[in-house]
Amino acid sequence: MPVTVHEIVRANLVLVGVVLLNAPDETERFRMALDADLREELGLTANLAGGLPEPTRTVTMNRDRIALTLSPSRTSIDKEYPSPEDPTSDFARLAEVAHCAIASTVMETNQAVTFGYNLEAVFNQDSRQPTLHYLGNRLFNAQSLGLSRPGTHRRDGQLIFSDSDKRQWTIATRPRSNDDRDRRVVLALNLHLTEQPLPSAGEIQTSLREVWNPAKSFMERLNQQA
Repeated sequence: MPVTVHEIVRANLVLVGVVLLNAPDETERFRMALDADLREELGLTANLAGGLPEPTRTVTMNRDRIALTLSPSRTSIDKEYPSPEDPTSDFARLAEVAHCAIASTVMETNQAVTFGYNLEAVFNQDSRQPTLHYLGNRLFNAQSLGLSRPGTHRRDGQLIFSDSDKRQWTIATRPRSNDDRDRRVVLALNLHLTEQPLPSAGEIQTSLREVWNPAKSFMERLNQQA
């Protein structure tokens, strides 16, 4: 019995050093282009470079379960719970929203930026082993799965690997519920790109598929390991 997708928790695009929708007229152009109901909230978020928390503005599209988190150092555009059966249409909508936010913002032509695509999914594995044993037995020879070895083991029970395509894989070795009987595997995947032109909607959608398809293939290979 193959592994099955329990849920896709989120998919997102993160732009570093780019602030989208930074003026009221840009936000209005964005709203009108998508004919969307927007909810805005102000808050603070941790500064990844250290120092004081950064002010953030979160623009939420409730109907689409998409949120744009805008801060001085980065923009994150998140889609919650894409369809686990076929996320294609959800990826297309996320790409449309992200591209519209880029197009609605006044910025330098041909600006080169650093950005990344992230995806987190939960899979059901078919063995009778607890998640920790299931992963430990199969990740012992990570290179056979196309991953670097050794990986980095964090205190929170996550293993971090990379592959030849410069994707970073984070695999949780502990179930979310802290229940030893939990058979779910949490897999997060990041594709990081530096000094690239701002992506088009088609490029965003393609890159999201290039994250999701290897994630599914990886879990299938993992499940076949002795």
